[in-house]
Amino acid sequence: MKKVTDFLKPNILIIFGALLFLYYLNFLSYKGAGLAVGIIAVVMSAYYLAIGIVGLLLGDKLSPMVKKVFEVISVCLFAVFMFVMILLQTIECAKIENWMGPTAWTIAILSMVAFLALAVIYPIAKFVSKPVLLRFAYLFSAIFALALLLAVLFNSRGDSIVLGDFDVLLVAIYLIFTFYLFGSLGQSEAIPAPAKEEPKEEKAEEPAKEEAPVEQAE
Repeated sequence: MKKVTDFLKPNILIIFGALLFLYYLNFLSYKGAGLAVGIIAVVMSAYYLAIGIVGLLLGDKLSPMVKKVFEVISVCLFAVFMFVMILLQTIECAKIENWMGPTAWTIAILSMVAFLALAVIYPIAKFVSKPVLLRFAYLFSAIFALALLLAVLFNSRGDSIVLGDFDVLLVAIYLIFTFYLFGSLGQSEAIPAPAKEEPKEEKAEEPAKEEAPVEQAE
């Protein structure tokens, strides 16, 4: 298991971008909202592939601030994308009378709130570096992961999905992103705060000893 995680860490955005590209590539053959989602997803996958390759090639040459900016963009971009996806799905399903049950409405509202909340709290927690904000980021990340899980376990009607309709590739995409999300928060927690330099005490200069006058012999 450790070998798997050691392989995933430096290559995780490359794997995530490749799977995202393959999953949404067929959306380019759709019309309307499906085509728009496909175009956005393909552009996003290109971004994740590019950032993953840059991070793999440059490694420690990237400054901590640049890495932090890349992490914030990567997390917030996917969170906003998932919000748009759930919003469009909810609008389309709401047009059909009696299609969405109470479970579907609850999951849709919870998911949209979770996705937007993570997109707001995550950059604040990354740049402000306060322990209380980091705990909030962990909380909303857990809710975000729960919303992704519910999106896999329930369909748009609110009915539970049977094993035969289980979308394995989508599960892999969600798992890899969740791994990246919590890994980036763990890196923020591990960075120690810069130590304050204690003012150096200046030693008082000792007065020069006056030499006793030499008496001249008479």
